[in-house]
Amino acid sequence: MLFVRDIGELLATHRRLIACAADRGYRLGKVYIQHPGPPDTVFDLLGSLLESDGLPLVVPTLHHLAMLGNPLDIRDHLNRSDHQVLIAIEPAERTC
Repeated sequence: MLFVRDIGELLATHRRLIACAADRGYRLGKVYIQHPGPPDTVFDLLGSLLESDGLPLVVPTLHHLAMLGNPLDIRDHLNRSDHQVLIAIEPAERTC
């Protein structure tokens, strides 16, 4: 939510993410939105991911996992838990 102006822009971004994933042969399962304030989203994401059955995680960079600890350790833990961590290769567009 730091880079979108309103809910309409957020929904449009969500539609673009779904289309982008489909174009590459993926199905987008969940999108986690970081709101200003306490970093609860990353803990919700990790809990949901670990409860799922091997869903991959796509992050812009490994730095986005730093809230949980050492990003390399978090990636390795997820990999050992059968969750592939994918790094986005195309930079995100700024929407504002």
